[in-house]
Amino acid sequence: MLVNSLMTSTAWRIVGLGVVSLLLVVSVRAQTPSVFPVRPGTLEGNINETVPNVRYSFEARAGDSVSILMETTSGDLDPLLILSDPKGEAIERNDDRVSGDRNAEIALTLFRAGTYVIEATRFENGTSSGTFRLTLAISNTTATDTPDDPLATPPVFGVRFTTISYQQIVNGGITAADPTQYYAIGAQQGDLVRIVMTRTSDDLLPRLGVLNSQGEDISRESQTQAGEYIATVTFPETGWYLLQASALQGTGRYDLYTSRLADAVLQIGQSLTNTFVPQTTSLSYIINARIGDLIAVTMFATDAASGVTPSLELLDLSLNVLAQVDGDRFATMRATIPRSAPYIVRASNRRPEATGDYNLRLTSVPADKESFAPVRVNYNSQQSGTISDVQPLDFYRFSGKTDELVTVTMTGESAALDSFLILMDSDLNELAANDNVEAQQNARITQYRLPKDGEYLIIAARAGLRLGVTSGEYQLALTVGEIDLDEGAFSATLTWTGSADLNLFVRDPRGRIVSWSAPQSPTGGTLQVDSNTNCQTPSDQPVEHVFWEQIVPGDYEVWAWYQDGCGRVTAADYTLTLQGGTTVIRTLTGSVNVGQRFQIPVRIFDDGSAFVLSEGEIADPTPQQRASEGGDQPLRAGEVVSARLDDQVFARFYRFQGEAGTQVIINAARTSGDLDVVLVLGDADNNPLPDATNDDANPTTSDAQLIYTLPTTDTYVIAVTRFGVRDGVSSGTYELTLAVPLDGY
Repeated sequence: MLVNSLMTSTAWRIVGLGVVSLLLVVSVRAQTPSVFPVRPGTLEGNINETVPNVRYSFEARAGDSVSILMETTSGDLDPLLILSDPKGEAIERNDDRVSGDRNAEIALTLFRAGTYVIEATRFENGTSSGTFRLTLAISNTTATDTPDDPLATPPVFGVRFTTISYQQIVNGGITAADPTQYYAIGAQQGDLVRIVMTRTSDDLLPRLGVLNSQGEDISRESQTQAGEYIATVTFPETGWYLLQASALQGTGRYDLYTSRLADAVLQIGQSLTNTFVPQTTSLSYIINARIGDLIAVTMFATDAASGVTPSLELLDLSLNVLAQVDGDRFATMRATIPRSAPYIVRASNRRPEATGDYNLRLTSVPADKESFAPVRVNYNSQQSGTISDVQPLDFYRFSGKTDELVTVTMTGESAALDSFLILMDSDLNELAANDNVEAQQNARITQYRLPKDGEYLIIAARAGLRLGVTSGEYQLALTVGEIDLDEGAFSATLTWTGSADLNLFVRDPRGRIVSWSAPQSPTGGTLQVDSNTNCQTPSDQPVEHVFWEQIVPGDYEVWAWYQDGCGRVTAADYTLTLQGGTTVIRTLTGSVNVGQRFQIPVRIFDDGSAFVLSEGEIADPTPQQRASEGGDQPLRAGEVVSARLDDQVFARFYRFQGEAGTQVIINAARTSGDLDVVLVLGDADNNPLPDATNDDANPTTSDAQLIYTLPTTDTYVIAVTRFGVRDGVSSGTYELTLAVPLDGY
């Protein structure tokens, strides 16, 4: 962390170098030799007291992946690599490529075109010297033996990876030192693939991403459950893709399995013929359909004597069966498409011992957009509606122009409705969707840039759409342009670029943190905008904004926290603006790596005047700080959440909304190890409630249980810890559940 911090303008304050040392560093850098232009390949160099560093430049395009390796070839040289972007800002550095290997390596995808500069040097304040070999590789510039075959050789992705193939099981591990593993797979256009990452040890909660050559996550749907993550993707073009295996939390071993569900696209009006044999009794095809389309799939055995007995299924990408039909020789399946998306048609033979041909044909009656009866809405307007089992979807229509930024917000009038939003173009292609924004059940599509002039459709619905179970009244707001941020007596605004999930946190004088997890505080703090939450619905211009309408004097702390790379491993540039009324207190720009946060203290006086108490610093929060301060996980009745407690993380926190007089039942049961679980129920300020602590549910168990009647309608916080807390010795995994009466919210 301290080495990385030297790259920031305020890092000398963190490491205590002092002004004199800082000037010395600047002086040395000013005497560096010229920058030598280079191309991808290998070159030799020398680092010594006379030449402590060498600089090389190269040209790159946005989306190129670069790999730079600096290896010692003689002497005791301890290599250090620094990469600067076309603006001259350092964007990446590396001292040791892995623990125990003193060679240096940088691998990342570039997001800006221009001239980049590599500085090859030695570890700071070091006296090592020697010769080195520098290897530069850039994707799309390295020739292959067979350039006409896109699957001949994996490209240089800019990260270390293992090549895998369909139906192969691979094993891997996630550790604190090595938190991400990559696998390259070659795919044909139209391949529909399901990737399953399953925990095999420890407390790992897996996470998967499927990245294209630009580092964008293209997986369409995913499922997460205890110890398992499933991603499904339809590959848009023939080529190589990266599977990114990481962790939502924890560490441990895992198995990764990739299977091709379908390798052909079934087009409307197309007739396909294929053959069943005893070894292949089921074949799958991809169809692309739009919401409201009435499709019909017909299957028949072409040889009556073969004994082939047809069966047809329509599945979504999560493999949920939406329609199914069987026949003796003929079968016709009809279904109305619930959402614009790819689907799977699975054709099977119910007599697996039979061999024979079959014919498959798809027809479709396109949806009549007018049958949705969309309500015309205008920009900067608000609509009211009700979601129910009878009317689970409401449709709205508006006119938009190319490059306009639109924000759509759906706010439930009560917690009974789990809001869901979909934005589509005039051809019913789905452009964006959102389920939960912040830690609430509201939905928001934030500052989406419209791709063309024309009509657009908004669907206001519930999670699960027609199959959902929640209902209630809602308010729908449609705005255009950049969001009008509230000024307030004090405000903090965080902006950045890209799809990464940065989050703004503000700790007020009472110690209450306003963030995505707790968007309001009793002192009047409000989170107005939360962008890219949990990597859902990326915004074209992500912004987060916290403000106080009235002056609340005291000391605040503001954090810009890079909590999730959303499939990217590069640093993120941010701008943090602190403002008192209409007066800007300070505007700060910088760069943070995944997991880091920039933090700065601010003091507000009774008259509204304010100043920063320091220039701020970049911190690497500990695992326990990430669990305690990174936002409490929302918990809803009936959910089961799993996690681990040990010496690194000895307490985790969850919050829920409760009504006065409701009796809640909270259970924390050990699932591995010797964990001695302790439960504490507190109010929204983390003050323990009277008699709301339990160690052992009964004398025969170390599991914990709390049965408690809530005193007020408010937010409550559940702390799950172990006996002895920080000084405890037990460790292991647990499952946490919250039960309340059905009308308890």
